[in-house]
Amino acid sequence: MLVSNRWVRASGSLQDKPISIQFREDWQLAMNSEKYSICVQIAWHASSIDDSTGFPGIAEQARIVEFTELLQTRLEIGESAIVAMMITHDGINQWIIYSSDLEKLQSGLDTIPTNNGLYPIEVVADDDPEWNTFTQVYQRIQPEATA
Repeated sequence: MLVSNRWVRASGSLQDKPISIQFREDWQLAMNSEKYSICVQIAWHASSIDDSTGFPGIAEQARIVEFTELLQTRLEIGESAIVAMMITHDGINQWIIYSSDLEKLQSGLDTIPTNNGLYPIEVVADDDPEWNTFTQVYQRIQPEATA
């Protein structure tokens, strides 16, 4: 596989609400390969939010974790896509995925089982060969350089 399954997590607050951002440790390998030019963003709007954390409720978090694992196993087959980043903030989980083939990605999404009901997701795709969507978030979470 082009990138490992090691993730880096950043957490903090945004507009006085907690935020968690996870990204692939060696994401630059995928970006520099110039293979993945389509950015697919999937958003899950939680139906239950834990007031103390601002994150989805425990039961819904379990479904989100399961969905994340399914995204990786179903979309990253044959290295036609990479789940590059996950963001959780204000009741929304967002996945930033880069793909080389939108039809293969859609086919992979279609294989995700829905035995427990459909997932409350929205999917959008855009050409993004420079990985601007990813790097805009990534640059904002980098520690300030000290002089």
